[in-house]
Amino acid sequence: MRRVGRAFENGTEPAQHVRRTGDPLRRDVVELDELTVRPLEVVRGKTCPQPCLSTNVFHFSLPGRVFNAFAQTPSPMAARILDGRALASELRIGLAARSEALAQRGIAPRLVVVMVGEDASSLAYVSGMRKLAGRIGIELGVEVLPGNVDDAGVRAALDTHARDPGTHGIILQQPLPHHLSIRRIADAIPVEKDVDGANPINQGRLAFASGATFVPATPAAVMLLLERSEKWPLRGREVTIIGRSNVVGLPVSLLIMAEDATVTVTHKETRDVRAHAQTAEILVVAAGAPHLVDASWLAPGATVIDVGTTVVDGVLLGDVDFESAQTVAGEITPVPGGVGPVTNIALMTNVIAAAESLG
Repeated sequence: MRRVGRAFENGTEPAQHVRRTGDPLRRDVVELDELTVRPLEVVRGKTCPQPCLSTNVFHFSLPGRVFNAFAQTPSPMAARILDGRALASELRIGLAARSEALAQRGIAPRLVVVMVGEDASSLAYVSGMRKLAGRIGIELGVEVLPGNVDDAGVRAALDTHARDPGTHGIILQQPLPHHLSIRRIADAIPVEKDVDGANPINQGRLAFASGATFVPATPAAVMLLLERSEKWPLRGREVTIIGRSNVVGLPVSLLIMAEDATVTVTHKETRDVRAHAQTAEILVVAAGAPHLVDASWLAPGATVIDVGTTVVDGVLLGDVDFESAQTVAGEITPVPGGVGPVTNIALMTNVIAAAESLG
C-alpha cells in the first residue's frame, strides 16, 4: 500500500469565525456561532411522489436550534456564496458521532482509494479526503497503480480489497487514463462497498428510481448545496447541466429530475452550449474545462454550481470564471471551498453507512 503525499488543499477546514469585512471580492462569508449541539440526526426517508431517489441518506436535521449556514444577505454587487466549507463543518459533527458509536462496537470504518497514476487533480481530492477521514475517525488507505496498468490489473486490485472484511468502502478514483474503461471495471466493486456509486447496479437503481445503495458523492454534494440555495425546492425550475459523465453529469441530472425540475443536459457535441446556459435558473458545470463559463453565459440571478477541479500551474481552478460570474449570478460556489468539501462529506457518509451495515 503506497501513501500519497500532501498535495493541494480542497477545503475541509471549518469556516467558524471567518467573517471578513472589506473582502476585495465582497463575498458573503459565513460566520458560525459557537454552539453546543447534539449529534446531527440522519433522516433516511421522505414522502414524495415517484420517482423518489435515494438522496435522502444525505438529508440532515439539527435537533434543537436549527440554523442555515448560507442565510446571509447577498451584497448588491456580488453573488451570495454557497460555502461548502461551512456546510461540511456543520455535517461533520454527525458523522463523527456515528463513527464513535461504531468504535464502541469495535468497528473501525475503513475506506480504500485505488488510483491509477498520480493525476494532480486526483491527488488534491485524495489529500482532502485524508484530512477529513482523520478528523471523523475513518481509516483511509490509498493504493496507487502504475499508469500503464490494464483493465484486468485494476480489477485484480479492486477484488483484493473487496475480499478484505476490514474494508468497508472502495472507490476507484476517476478520471481514468484513456486506455482504461470504467465500463469494464466498475462491476468489480461490490455493491455493498461501492461508496461512490460506480457499480452498474447502483447506477441502474438510480436511473430506475428504485433506491441505489449509495448515491455518488459529487452528485450528492450538488444536491446538498442546492438544498441550501434560494432556488430550493427545485420543482418547476429550469436547470442546465454542462457535462454528461457517469461520474457527475448523468447522476446529478437524475437526482434533479427526481425533484421535479426541468433538466437540460449539454455536452461537447451540443451546438450552442452558451445559449442553453443563458436560459437556466440553475447552472451545474461539470465539464473539466477551466474557466469555461463566464458572466456572458449566465442569466441574471442564476444559481451556479461549479463542480470543476483542474490543477493549472499548481492552482486548483473551477469550470467557472468566478471573478466574472459572481457579478451576474445570484448564488455561486467557489473553487476551492464549494462542492469539494461537501463531496468529501457525502463520501464519508457512505463509508459510515457501509460500516454500519457490514459491521
